[in-house]
Amino acid sequence: MRLPLLLGAALGCVGTALARPGESGFESPQQPLLADDANQQTKHSAPYSVKEHSGDADICAAGSKHYTGTVSVSDEKKLFFWFLESRNDPADSPVVVWLNGGPGGSSMFGLFREIGPCLTNEHNNGTDYNEHSWTEFANVLFIDQPAGVGFSTVRNGSTGGPDNALEAGEDFNLFLTVFFRDIFPEFSSNGLHIAGESFGGKYVPSYVRHISERQKQGANPLVVPIQSIILVDAVIDMVSSGALGHYDHFCSVDEKGARLKKNGFNETACSAMEEDTPEAERLMALCRETYDRHVCKTANFFADEHLGKWLAGDVYEGGRDPYDDRRKCGNNPPICEPFDSAGYASYLNLPHVKETLGFDKDFRFNGINNDTNTRWEASGEIFIPSTREVTYILDKTPTRVLVINGNNDIIVNTEGQKRVYDHLPWRRQAAFRMRKFQDWAWPDKSGTLTTGGQFKTAGDSGAASKLSFVSVDEAGHASPGDQREAIAWLVGCWTGSARSDGLCFV
Repeated sequence: MRLPLLLGAALGCVGTALARPGESGFESPQQPLLADDANQQTKHSAPYSVKEHSGDADICAAGSKHYTGTVSVSDEKKLFFWFLESRNDPADSPVVVWLNGGPGGSSMFGLFREIGPCLTNEHNNGTDYNEHSWTEFANVLFIDQPAGVGFSTVRNGSTGGPDNALEAGEDFNLFLTVFFRDIFPEFSSNGLHIAGESFGGKYVPSYVRHISERQKQGANPLVVPIQSIILVDAVIDMVSSGALGHYDHFCSVDEKGARLKKNGFNETACSAMEEDTPEAERLMALCRETYDRHVCKTANFFADEHLGKWLAGDVYEGGRDPYDDRRKCGNNPPICEPFDSAGYASYLNLPHVKETLGFDKDFRFNGINNDTNTRWEASGEIFIPSTREVTYILDKTPTRVLVINGNNDIIVNTEGQKRVYDHLPWRRQAAFRMRKFQDWAWPDKSGTLTTGGQFKTAGDSGAASKLSFVSVDEAGHASPGDQREAIAWLVGCWTGSARSDGLCFV
């Protein structure tokens, strides 16, 4: 039984949207879109609409200017965005794009539950100021994608839209082109970082490779260089980062043979997993080698049936939270807190919020689009890893890679992630694998140091490193929401835009 990778809110259906420009907004001329060429979008312009919300503190207490809008990436599809300027010198702050996963998860989860400047309050009828938002040091762009997810729409509502990374990547590329060239050209030279959480580990490397290859062919008008990608509890190899890592996470023992985790698996489960691990590793190696959908589906199904079943049984029968080993799941497994919460979805469905954002009262926002999730699985795309794409980024582009993982995450566990990146083939693989993990610490506003977890890089210093891996203590699958101050400091260091106090290590 495959547990959902990331479900951002309560489930339900998404209704048809009717977008309209706000009084303080602006629209592009509604020119017709260019035709596709051999099923590849060659259009470099698209209609868009934008609304400024500087005075709308009642929908987001951001502490800076912020904008919402849509870009029509085809006649059928519109991508919704929420762009929030940095609280400190936006003209010189980098731009960080944030994508949640799923597939089918809305990036509004990241905005209102993790890194945004405004977080939904306990009553879900307003927002609270987040002093540890990434907008303290960056301009942050949240995009609902693929079309059909969250506030992004396809012509018939929530059904349809991309079911593969190629089409979704074309849409993403066109969106960024229009955003930086036509809507906010003043931010096109600020430095661009693209972050993805959970299944964002499939989205981000795939999209960035696609963009890079189009640029090298001279076929891409997007000239903004991508300085880095940030992979947050993000899966690039679903079996190795998931089910294979469960054995390490729950069955590891100390020198006396005692389980390291008090709530680990029992001897029956650990013995069975130990026996089935070699075959799961063999099948997944074949998947990575071939990228064949049938081969990869077989590898995933074998891992689920022989390794993942032990976690699934604990979740459905024992209430274990697959997103955080410190917690119980609650009443609706496997959709556990914070992913089972209807809070931010309830807030975004308030009539005055939808009206302010430009949506009809009958529109129903939902944090996860089940149709998108089902179709990505049916197409086989959900089973294809993105290891080749990460290798390409490391070897063929100047883009750096930061991996962040919560040590209490189960569904994308640190133990499995370490194995994935130690075995990822790229030109500095041997040097990276040889490096030892070291403790890292972050300073709070008073200067007090707190241990944050462990890290290693492929270089002698952060500036020289193409790849950095950082684990985070006391953090689950939504690690930036669990450790807001620590991870905000870390990402500020990585982007070169936050106070460092001489302590930055990435």
